[in-house]
Amino acid sequence: SGDEESTTLDCMRLLTFLEYTAIVIGAIAIFAGRHFGLANGVHIGLFLIGAGLAVGGIESLYSRRMSLRFAEVASYDGIPAMAWGAMLLLTGGALIGYAYLLDAGAWPRAARLLQQYPGIAYVAAGLLLVGLSVLLFTDSGSQRKWWQTLLFRVPRVIAALLALTFGIGAIGAGAWQVADPQGFAQAEREVRARVNAALK
Repeated sequence: SGDEESTTLDCMRLLTFLEYTAIVIGAIAIFAGRHFGLANGVHIGLFLIGAGLAVGGIESLYSRRMSLRFAEVASYDGIPAMAWGAMLLLTGGALIGYAYLLDAGAWPRAARLLQQYPGIAYVAAGLLLVGLSVLLFTDSGSQRKWWQTLLFRVPRVIAALLALTFGIGAIGAGAWQVADPQGFAQAEREVRARVNAALK
């Protein structure tokens, strides 16, 4: 009903305000930690920013509407909003994990693991690119003239296709690197050798 819809929108706007509040306070804490010696300011700031993004992601996945927006955009409801939510949750979770590892003094060990298995970062970047491609593919639904479609819509579709292609490639390469580091390294050396030979 209309009352339920209005209540839902009010709750989403309140959540949006709280999410932005956490992000802004987190940014201030990072600044204070770096420039004014606030104890654990950077760690707390990273955690707050990550929490704000993660809550926004959970909100989008649950409501299937775009979070971190005070105005509703109906054309992004459904799958685009869920892709946005997954991107926010992934980014926020990574920031929360990074803050925890920094605070626990375990980041150097985690950094060595990422250097040994960079495919983990490839997979994460690929997932973000796939999510971005979904958002770029989404049409706002507004009426356009042919020249507006050519000028605005076509470049977005091309960018979406590129993001999707690179995203899938990054996910595949990352999964290969994690599953078979030696085989991936050998293939990488062969590709680099061929590229260098072709450029000479």
